Amino acid sequence: MAEMALGYGSEYQLLRFLGHHREELDALIQNSTGVFEPIRWLDYPYDKERKSGDGELTGIECFQHLDHYQDIQEKWKSFWPQGGSSMNWDGIFVMDGVWYFVEAKANEREAYQQCKAKSIDSRHQIDRAMNAAKEWLGIDNKINWRRTNCYQLANRLAFAFFCNKICHIPARILYVGFLNGFGDYSIESPSDWESIWNTEYETLGVDETKLKGILYHIYPDCGQ
Repeated sequence: MAEMALGYGSEYQLLRFLGHHREELDALIQNSTGVFEPIRWLDYPYDKERKSGDGELTGIECFQHLDHYQDIQEKWKSFWPQGGSSMNWDGIFVMDGVWYFVEAKANEREAYQQCKAKSIDSRHQIDRAMNAAKEWLGIDNKINWRRTNCYQLANRLAFAFFCNKICHIPARILYVGFLNGFGDYSIESPSDWESIWNTEYETLGVDETKLKGILYHIYPDCGQ
């Protein structure tokens, strides 16, 4: 988990909008999803090891207060490797009974990631999980998501499959693509972000229409 940059970067900009521009952020979310109910953002844990003093929720931790959390844990152990780092969520909120898992990005480099799993068993488990997600989305099984540089998007889609189809928890993924939020490396327009995501969809063999109701994008402007 990287340290938060001061004055720029996705983590800083998300905290800025949550603290100073919450109504604008919530309105962008509601307009994108078409759901106009109150948004309840989850608090995050403290972490004295980080300069910010705060950590992130990872994997399925957000469900720990649910009555059937133990059942979710057992299913998660079968679905995803337990060693190494799990998904780190930039934010999580609940709206109209649906869980939304937030990924914030402020430059193109943050949009790409490769799989770092080293053990053969972990790689095979990831492949099985991603194959199940690909079948859910009607994607050719010959495309190996784990071996692409779009691994983060791939594992987020796998997580959405786990929540919705294995645990029957309504869950969505929300990508927050900040505009003018990273100095010289900033993305300046929604169309530039859309081009990046379209490239990732093509790499993963994803038909964007199949993501309707599963994955959303918003583009807050940090330079207004």
